[in-house]
Order: sequence, then structure tokens, then C-alpha cells
Amino acid sequence: MHKLIGVAAVAVVASATITACGSGGAASPQGCSPAVGASDLVHAGTLTISTNATLPPMQYVDANGNVTGMRIDIGDEIAKRLCLKPDFVNVDFDAQIPGVQGKRWDMIDTGLFYTPERAQTLDLVPYERQAVAVAVPKGDPRHIAAVDDLAGKTIGVEAPGYEFDTLNSLAAKFATEGKPKLTVRGFQTNADAFQALAAGQVDGAAIVDSVTTYYEKDGRFTTAVGGINPAPLAMGFAKHSPISAVVAKTLSQMRADGWLTAVFKKYGVQGYQGNIAVSTGSLGS
Repeated sequence: MHKLIGVAAVAVVASATITACGSGGAASPQGCSPAVGASDLVHAGTLTISTNATLPPMQYVDANGNVTGMRIDIGDEIAKRLCLKPDFVNVDFDAQIPGVQGKRWDMIDTGLFYTPERAQTLDLVPYERQAVAVAVPKGDPRHIAAVDDLAGKTIGVEAPGYEFDTLNSLAAKFATEGKPKLTVRGFQTNADAFQALAAGQVDGAAIVDSVTTYYEKDGRFTTAVGGINPAPLAMGFAKHSPISAVVAKTLSQMRADGWLTAVFKKYGVQGYQGNIAVSTGSLGS
């Protein structure tokens, strides 16, 4: 667990947007030498990792103020294998890419969808696979059961991001087909979008399948439609970062020895099946 300085205990769907650094997390491993040089890190001996802790069970702040979840587990394991201390920084999604480019943190571990466009400005290492899904209130009062049923609805989504772009592409498609307008309402965080859904301010909220499944299992909402626009997700680094290739090699080892497969199974997530490496251009599944 990683305690976040200055972040109060919050419910899972509450917004946790305060910028904070992890403290009191995993200690630096003993009996090994860091696999990354001190000059290549924001802080010597520490792997500083940004995340957007509003997506349970992937990454979120628990009732004790700890950032936790699958991607935190993965970040911890990467740091351990590199003989570094992990330090998580919880920030809004739209600050993460400028932050890694500005050397405020070493890597992004937040479920960053891989796109060829992003790969032109960042080092991206694909390792996971997700698709966009839309959650609705229990009972599905708007009767959304297929992608076309989103026409005429208002859907909340964190913006900017892959889900936001996916919904806007659908809205444009519906417009060319003469369907009722899909209104895409952007929010600062995923938590804000789901708060709006709970308050009846939107008809649905869009995020990755694993998050809507989590909410459905604990009885909050129902996944109305999923599997939209599937794509790999990646760890993100500054372009030409000396750290990205090291992390890619470590993730490959984690898959080869079964660690990554086990954590994906635990959280019900599909792993990326392609080569885990710093990638550019189009990818497969």
C-alpha cells in the first residue's frame, strides 16, 4: 500500500484529484543494485510513477487514503525488480503526459491507451488490453443494450482521453447516419462522470470494461454495452527515455515467469499478446 500525503479518505466513486506523492510505500530492495542510473531518474534510487487513482479496481484511493489496485501492484513489482523504491504521484490524467515530458516523474502507469499518434511523442510500452464500456444505473432505465442505443443519449466521460475520443467518433458516425444526437459530456475525472451518473445528470458513463464490471459487481451500476474500440494499453515515458526499454524488458520477464498473467487473472483483465517493447506505429491485439 502507498499512503498519499494530503489525500483524505474517500469513497471509491469520490473524486481523488489532489496532486500527492506516495510516502511510506514499499522500501527500496536490499542486496541489489539499481538497474537504472541515478542521473536517469527524477530522484536517485526511486521510480517515480504517475497514476490517476479514480479507476477501481485498476488504480484508486481506498478508505484509508492508500493508493491501490492492479496497476499499483504492477508498478510495485517493476520497481522491485529494478531495485528501486516505488513512489506514486496521484494526478489528473491530463497532467500526466506533460509531467513525464517535463521530468516530474519517470513513467506513467495509469492505463494509457496506445495509439500511433501518442507513440510519436512518448515512449510507449504496451502490456494490457481493454475496451470502452458504458455503465448505466441499475435497471437500465434508458434501455441501452447495444452501441446504436447510445444515439440520443448523454454519456459522461473523463476528458481528454481515449474513451472521450471513442465516444466523439461514435457521435460523428451517428450524425452521418442521421441518427439522434449522441451528446458527449466531458468531466475532469472518471469519478466525476460516475457521480453525475449517480445523480441522474447523464444517461451513462464510459470507461474501460474492467471498471464498469467492478461497479456492476458491487451493485452500483450495470454495464449496458462493452467491447467498444478495443486497444492495447501502455506504460508511458518521455520520448527516448533511458528507462522505457528497461521497463519493457522487465515487463517481458514478468510475463514470461507468470507474474503478469497471474495479476491479470486476479483482476479479470486481458493481457496484451504482442511483443512487450517500446513500440511505434499500429499494433495488433
